[in-house]
Amino acid sequence: MIFRKHKLSFWLAILSFLGLVGLMVGTNPAQKITYAVAFFALALIFMISFGFLMVGLQLGEVSSKNRYRIIAVSLIILTILMFRSAQSLNWVDGIILLLISFGLVFYISRRS
Repeated sequence: MIFRKHKLSFWLAILSFLGLVGLMVGTNPAQKITYAVAFFALALIFMISFGFLMVGLQLGEVSSKNRYRIIAVSLIILTILMFRSAQSLNWVDGIILLLISFGLVFYISRRS
């Protein structure tokens, strides 16, 4: 089986995706903020575990540099999703977030 080495990240990705689908189908985040917090937590778990799975399948192992990149990109995407869902991401905030994101990814690639 191809997923033998990457069993944990595979199951975490599947379970968090199913949790996201269940949360989207069964709840309304406008009623309680707890649903939105749970959604973003599950989304972060899904993105990190899916990133680990994809890098592990492509390269065979996840190095420390790739681990930091996966976490940084996941946090950047999650931050953009949070701003977009609150409808508070205008073009100035987008440019600032983009500059911070490039700086973070560049810093991680030089540091590791």
